[in-house]
Amino acid sequence: MQLNRKVMRRNDFLRLLTLAGAGLLSPARAQPNPASLEGESEVNPHFINSGPGFGNRLALTFDDGPSPGVTERVLAELSKRKLHATFFLIGSKVDAAPHLARRLVDEGHDVANHTYTHPRLAVMSEAAVEQQLARTQEAITRATGVTPVWFRPPYGSFRREQGPIASRLGLGVAYWSVDPQDWAQPGCSAITQRVLSASQPGSIILLHDLHPQTADAVPAIFDGLIERAFLPTPFHNFVGMPYA
Repeated sequence: MQLNRKVMRRNDFLRLLTLAGAGLLSPARAQPNPASLEGESEVNPHFINSGPGFGNRLALTFDDGPSPGVTERVLAELSKRKLHATFFLIGSKVDAAPHLARRLVDEGHDVANHTYTHPRLAVMSEAAVEQQLARTQEAITRATGVTPVWFRPPYGSFRREQGPIASRLGLGVAYWSVDPQDWAQPGCSAITQRVLSASQPGSIILLHDLHPQTADAVPAIFDGLIERAFLPTPFHNFVGMPYA
C-alpha cells in the first residue's frame, strides 16, 4: 500500500504559516471561509481552506470524478502544460472506472477522498459518515495503490464534531478558497474569469471534472494562471500530510 510521494511535512507547513502571520513572510490577503469552516482552523489544524500565502504556489483541485469523457480531457490539458492537480474522487465512480483513477496516479496527480455517494454528511450519523469515508478509502486504494490522506466533504457539509471521524481514518479535511461554481455550468468565460480574478498565492481552486463545460474552460484557466506566474502544485507539495 503506497502513501503519497515526497511530501512537505505538516509541521513545516504550520511553521511557514506562523512566519507569515508574524510578518516575516508576505502572506496573501485572507480569503473568505466557506460557512462550514468558520472557526475550524482554530479548533483543529487539520481543517484547511488554503495553503501558504507566499511565493507563487496554489492548488488546482477537481471534485466528483473520475468521469469518463471529461476527466481524460482535463488530464490531457494538464499534461500539455506539465501541470499537476489533486483529484477528490467519489468512491462509487472509482469502482466504476478504476482504470481512470489509476491513470491519475500514473500521471503524477494526487488522489483524495470525496465520499462514496456524494451525500450531505452534516445530516448523517457518525456510523454512516465513517462508512462513506472508509468505503472510499478502500476503493481508491484498491484501484490506485495509494491511500488518500485528504478528504473534502460534498457541498462543504460537515459538522465540527464530525472531525474525529476523519481523523480516525488518517484524513485531513480540505475545503477551498476559490469557487467558480462550474458545477452550475455558467459558461466557459464566466468560469475562467472567476478563477483568474480570485486566485492568489495559497489559493485552493475548486473545479469539477464532471461536465464538459469545465473541460472546455480549463485550457484558458491553466494558461491564465501560468501567465500570472502561478505554480499549480499538488497537495503533497502544497499543504503536505495532515498528521505528519
